[in-house]
Amino acid sequence: KELLLKELQKLECVEIMELDKKTAFHDWKNIKDEDKESNVVSDLNRVKFCIDLFSKYQVKESKGLQSLLTKKEIIKYDDLVSISKKTDYELLHQQCKEFDKQLNQIKLSENKLKAIAEELNEWKELEIDLISMNESKYIEYYIGSIANNNLEKFTEEVIKQSKYSEVKIVKEGKNTSKIIIITLKENRDKILNITQKYHFENYKYTHPYTGTPAEIIKKINELSEELSEKKVTIEKQLIEISNNNKDIYKIYDYLSINKEKDEISRYLIKSENTFVIKGWIQEKDIQKLKHRLSDRFTAFEIIFSDPKKKDKVPVALENHKLVQPFEVITELYSLPNYFEVDPTPILSIYYFIFFGFCLSDVGYGVVLAILSYLAIHKLSLGYSAKKFFRLLYYCGIAGAIGGVFVGSWFGDILNYLPPAFSWIRNIMVDKLSLFNPTENPIPLLILSIALGVIQVYTGIILKFLDNVKRGKMIDGLMDQISWLLLLTGIILFLIKGMLPSIFGTIAILFLFIGVFTLITTQGRTNKNIIMRIGSGILSLYDITSYFSDVLSYSRLFALSLATGIIATMFNMLATMANIPYIGIIITIIILFIGHVFNLLISGLSAFIHDARL
Repeated sequence: KELLLKELQKLECVEIMELDKKTAFHDWKNIKDEDKESNVVSDLNRVKFCIDLFSKYQVKESKGLQSLLTKKEIIKYDDLVSISKKTDYELLHQQCKEFDKQLNQIKLSENKLKAIAEELNEWKELEIDLISMNESKYIEYYIGSIANNNLEKFTEEVIKQSKYSEVKIVKEGKNTSKIIIITLKENRDKILNITQKYHFENYKYTHPYTGTPAEIIKKINELSEELSEKKVTIEKQLIEISNNNKDIYKIYDYLSINKEKDEISRYLIKSENTFVIKGWIQEKDIQKLKHRLSDRFTAFEIIFSDPKKKDKVPVALENHKLVQPFEVITELYSLPNYFEVDPTPILSIYYFIFFGFCLSDVGYGVVLAILSYLAIHKLSLGYSAKKFFRLLYYCGIAGAIGGVFVGSWFGDILNYLPPAFSWIRNIMVDKLSLFNPTENPIPLLILSIALGVIQVYTGIILKFLDNVKRGKMIDGLMDQISWLLLLTGIILFLIKGMLPSIFGTIAILFLFIGVFTLITTQGRTNKNIIMRIGSGILSLYDITSYFSDVLSYSRLFALSLATGIIATMFNMLATMANIPYIGIIITIIILFIGHVFNLLISGLSAFIHDARL
């Protein structure tokens, strides 16, 4: 069992699942080893305790660009096993527990000393030993707080009613004052009655430190310094131990792997001589699994079967290398069901076009593509991160292509070239561009709406094909083809003036067929004929959703226009810095900050709105 699970873990192509209780193996026993699993969990918790303690006192690693530049170490599983055997992490855990105990005691002592110092700070002007002040045979001291509005009367009454008594103010506050009463012990009863009458709050010193408050505070500060030095010494020892036990992180990974492997045991069942595992595997990995098992084992049986409709099948997207980066957008929302069509190939085409439409600046696109290319090839990135930067790389190319079509090169930066280089602008802008959105925005707006219509049609057709794949041809004809006919009829009717007259007749025909089909089929689940027709008529209201969806594509035009206008504004602002000597520096700073800001805000807007569409 152990060897099989280890091999499956190395293959990384099988997702083990729980056996159905209704299978032929329902009366077999569970193979799970509770004791072993608990030992692994216990070891993992010990190692985690050490790591958590070390992390408090290590130099924090950068989580920014520096962390991306750091090459990640790749370790084989067999090496992890070897490291785990060589490291006595039980002894390490005991050391860490002892250090943690000492640090907690120090923290507790520091907090206690701090509280005493704060308590005595109110009495630091008092020059009497707090421990021995009432050891006199004849004299007694009372220290405490009293409200300022009672202080004068309180003092007069103490002096009047008790002979040889004195009241001194130690610290005067806004509302209350700290005072000391010095009197003879024979006056105790009188003093107690007076203090009770005027709500005198007696202060009782209960701590073991001797001396005046000022002397005690000085002692506490000295003790606090000693504790701090001891704390620093322990922390240095912890850092040294941490540096000498870097393998503890690898051991944590090793134990985590073993924990996952042991948790899988709950899905395994056994008879007297055999055990059974059930799981999912991609079709492309079947031969790899067979070869590995044949090499490692002599007696085994593998049975493969196709998923059933009721099964919860794990989904792994498989697309061409050029399409794979766009899986990021699919995963951003939700993966398709195993029995559904993967939208990524079609989505990639529209996302590429729409992003180019939104960013639509050659300069920004090239910068984004270059930065993404450098990130892919120079940074130490995982598979997901590389896929994301590849997506940004394609988006940069799309943005550059879009910029060529609208003649935007960092906005209108080419307009500021010297006359000798005007031919560059003539080629880059006048010859290559197809649109000029600042002077004539309507063609670009029409194109954005047209792209919206095409994508809506694509979605309807994909849904129709999905129904056909599921054997629901009739549903596809009634739910998708009927809408295609109606929408096509509306579009042809709206633009019939631009087309031959025959298209007007076709538009009316499509409208009639579409409306009739929707009214007679959309309520087909209702048995009552009136409810059926009523539901069909109400379904026509969905036409507003299609129109709102199409109109929302005007944001492509808006974002394209905004990118160019903001870039142009920063170019114009930079040319206003006509200051001798430093003018060129200010111009460069304005251009750099302005275009970086526009690239970030326009790129983010393009990414978000493109994904929403």
